[in-house]
Amino acid sequence: MKALEVDLVEVMKSLSDSTNLKILALIRLYEELCVCEFEDLLESPQPTVSRHLKALTDSGLISVRKDGRWRYYSLREIPSFVEEVIELAVETYGIIRRERRKKCGDPK
Repeated sequence: MKALEVDLVEVMKSLSDSTNLKILALIRLYEELCVCEFEDLLESPQPTVSRHLKALTDSGLISVRKDGRWRYYSLREIPSFVEEVIELAVETYGIIRRERRKKCGDPK
């Protein structure tokens, strides 16, 4: 059995929050998103989205890539049980891939 590269307690805390689950589901569908895209897709303000992204990054479930002033988030290699939870979140919250209306760098 492969050793977990994440803190199990922090992972479980992250998986117990519905916004975190929605973020993970969105990343699963889009592969990589920036904060402003999460704002649009979740219809949540930037401070809220950033707080959840930090928690997910700290738990080791997602990674961040910087490109200029923008930060892009993607899933890290995660345990199989987390993959199953993300699939359940996709189904439970009805997360579907749709056209993104907002992208980083676009004028408001």
